[in-house]
Amino acid sequence: MNNNEIIINKLSSASGNEYGKNKLLLGEYQYMDRQYQFNYIPKELNGCVHIKTHGNDKLISENDISFSFEVNCDIDIFILYPDKFPLLPEWLNQYERTRYNVTRQDSRADNLKGYFGLYRKSFRKGLIEIFGCSPNKMLAEDWYVKSGGANYCMYTVAILRKN
Repeated sequence: MNNNEIIINKLSSASGNEYGKNKLLLGEYQYMDRQYQFNYIPKELNGCVHIKTHGNDKLISENDISFSFEVNCDIDIFILYPDKFPLLPEWLNQYERTRYNVTRQDSRADNLKGYFGLYRKSFRKGLIEIFGCSPNKMLAEDWYVKSGGANYCMYTVAILRKN
């Protein structure tokens, strides 16, 4: 094991859906349950640790923990949050909006599907808890809940070791 390696243990989602660990690379899949592939990643984050969430977990409230994990070192977390949401969850206001963006295509390579802003926050080693994707104001809208959040996306997470 490399002493600079980020070790993630006890990755657990509140929904019970499987979340995975991977590298943030062009052509890699963003979610565990979708065939959406990254087609632009800023060089500063290329190859960093990526936590693949479950696309159907997008309806978890901003007040509820969506998933958690333990990490062996101090890190910067980047939330890849979809720009098409008209509101941000309250917890994301504690993060810094960076100048970075990521894009992805859906299962048809000719269809640009998603544009994601990156929000950064530093964390100490230990237990990390990330809250739900959906702002409560959107969850109060019948059309949003009844459609299962159609045309909106779950976030995923990129991780860099703090220097």
